[in-house]
Amino acid sequence: MERIFYRDNEQCFIDVAKPNEVTQTDLIILIHGGYWRTDKTLETVADIQTYFTKKGYVVCNIEYRRGENNPWPIPSLDVNSAVEKIKQEFPTDNYVLIGHSVGGQLALLNVGEQDRVIALAPVTDLIYTRDHHLGDDAVQEYFGEEASDTELVKASPCHHLPLKAASCLIIHGADDVRVDVGTSIRYFQENLADKNNIELLILPRMAHQDIINPIHDHFSYCLQWIKGNMDK
Repeated sequence: MERIFYRDNEQCFIDVAKPNEVTQTDLIILIHGGYWRTDKTLETVADIQTYFTKKGYVVCNIEYRRGENNPWPIPSLDVNSAVEKIKQEFPTDNYVLIGHSVGGQLALLNVGEQDRVIALAPVTDLIYTRDHHLGDDAVQEYFGEEASDTELVKASPCHHLPLKAASCLIIHGADDVRVDVGTSIRYFQENLADKNNIELLILPRMAHQDIINPIHDHFSYCLQWIKGNMDK
């Protein structure tokens, strides 16, 4: 594993995993979730990194600043800088951002026009998340009880549509109690009014954390989707 720093800060790094033989031209960029809390790190998606590395991909796993000492938009600015650093260090025509939960939020906000993105149970609507007290009141905890709707709109992918990415796959579990599957459905529908570049897959009996376990069949589908959407 190689570690690259994208800012002069111990929390701002990228862990790069390379297979013994690189057989894929796509480069995978992982962004972990955790509702902006510090106890969830890039290790939460380490199994995904291993999964894609074994399939012949170079996989970059981003760590970023978060928590009460790193208010918004620091996480988004960090991810943007990390993605730019990855593109400088590993130039290719095919980048795929994969984000889970808040990592999905950050991926959707920072994906480029030529990039593809897979959002696993993404947080797309912070006002809804706040009003429904999701994630143990994660929005109130991170943004503050007095955060304005205007501030939350700026951080909500649903208010930045249509999505500029070349193509997007959203996967969400029907049994998710941490991020409401209805927010992904609305995100898909609202984007479709302007642009047909998102596919939505809803999985029965799939909880929020289970969706990042690569033993499940949807990871095989992710592989097929990546290969089928190359250069779109």
